[in-house]
Amino acid sequence: MNYKVWLITFGVVAALLIGGSGFYAFSSFGKYSESLQNWDSKVGTIESLERRVPYPSKENSEALASKVSDYENIVGELFTSLNTFQRELNSALPSTEFQQLVKERVQKFRKYADDGGLEITDASEFQLGFDEYSNVIPPQELVAILDYELEAIDYLLRALVDVGVSQLESFDRDPILGETGASGDQASDVVHKYPVRLRFSGSHDSFQELINKLANDTNFFYIVRVLKVSNEVTEGPMKLSEVSQSSLPIFENPDTKEMASYERLEEWGYPDASEADLAANAKEEGFITSSKDARVLMGKESLNVFMVVDIVRFIDPEEVEANKQVENEKRGGKR
Repeated sequence: MNYKVWLITFGVVAALLIGGSGFYAFSSFGKYSESLQNWDSKVGTIESLERRVPYPSKENSEALASKVSDYENIVGELFTSLNTFQRELNSALPSTEFQQLVKERVQKFRKYADDGGLEITDASEFQLGFDEYSNVIPPQELVAILDYELEAIDYLLRALVDVGVSQLESFDRDPILGETGASGDQASDVVHKYPVRLRFSGSHDSFQELINKLANDTNFFYIVRVLKVSNEVTEGPMKLSEVSQSSLPIFENPDTKEMASYERLEEWGYPDASEADLAANAKEEGFITSSKDARVLMGKESLNVFMVVDIVRFIDPEEVEANKQVENEKRGGKR
């Protein structure tokens, strides 16, 4: 063989070998760098875990599980304490008996309101928000909740009577899940809310006492979610007499603490009538002369109040699990 041909062949083969070796070395270096980065990342993760408290060891895992168990026990005790402020559902109440129970509670409340001086708009049609069940028997699966809500509503409206509210103008109950018109699910599996809406008129004192009563009640949980208050008294303070430029004579109803207005004084003959005649006319309407030199404005308002009150019931873990099972069974049945 010609030595030149041999050298050329050797050079080509050597070049291919060197090129292949270089390519293999470059590829291997890239994989090595990637593996090294992954190694460094895992080492960093391990070192970060080692610095955490608690370090994820068997001993710390058992200690954490013990704390979780203690937390669950505390939650259970919380529900137990909450149950002392809310009665259990009466799941054994038949739907036919509930319908009769509604009628009895409605009649008793109407009498209670009448004896307490609470005027109910359209009292003959008032059904505590359960109008549909005066002629229709509710589904058995809703009776326990409806019975709870019925008692809570009766208790809430009796509070209006107790604090001296003068008139109940309107009352509505939002449908619960399962009733016609109900929308969506409960926002929480742990807290269920049953909203009611009412409008009433009364004095400032009765309104204030009602809010305090609801906030401190130990029989039911009430949350006043919406509150709109307007003052129906637009009369201003006493004016001065244009004739004498002195303070007007002051007359007060000793029972209602109402102060006679300027218009009423004119009806009694002011300013032309004598003091004796004026006092006599005032006495005929139940007013007597008052020595007050000022008129109380704040706290003597006649208020018209609109409220949305959520009747709240806390669900214990056992009932939550039972409700989930029922929902799963319903979904399985639909399939």
